[in-house]
Amino acid sequence: MADGMDRRVRKTRATLRQCLGQLMKEKKIQDISVKELAELADINRGTFYLHYRDVYDLLSGIEAEMFSQFNEILDRYRPEEIKEHPQKLILDLLVFIRSNADLTQILMGPNGDIQFLNQLREVFRGKIVEPWSRALHGQRQKNYQYWWSFITEGSLGLIKLWVENGTDLPPEDLAALMERMILGGASVMDPEIQA
Repeated sequence: MADGMDRRVRKTRATLRQCLGQLMKEKKIQDISVKELAELADINRGTFYLHYRDVYDLLSGIEAEMFSQFNEILDRYRPEEIKEHPQKLILDLLVFIRSNADLTQILMGPNGDIQFLNQLREVFRGKIVEPWSRALHGQRQKNYQYWWSFITEGSLGLIKLWVENGTDLPPEDLAALMERMILGGASVMDPEIQA
């Protein structure tokens, strides 16, 4: 019986997440009501409140789950690996993003959550771009903030476009392209890095 209950809870939560995503394609989170979400999910509002406090709590749960999985991927790689060959990590992230493309598109889209994007920027900077900054000194260190901003925003822009285009490129191709761009920028900052 407990397994059946767990299955029903998982199914209800999955339905609510799917319905929230559907509504966020059309409107911003602040314009979505629990009543509207519950009707679309074909549940009563009381059932919704058994799982979440409000639509923001639901969105927060979705984002937390994504970032947990995202960080699991990032934690598989040492900073030295990322610095020398970021393509393997990027490929793992792109495969994950492709498997969550509908949700990624919504969260990065016009009705998405700016906090999600800011958190994604910080994770990207801290885990992928940061390894290069430790070896830099003087003017190069000063210029680093411009480089990481360029690489971070450019990478997020590529991912957003890729998802909007239905992940039309194989993840391997996009990962190779992103590695060339990242290493090309890194070689400007540190001539010892080979692009």
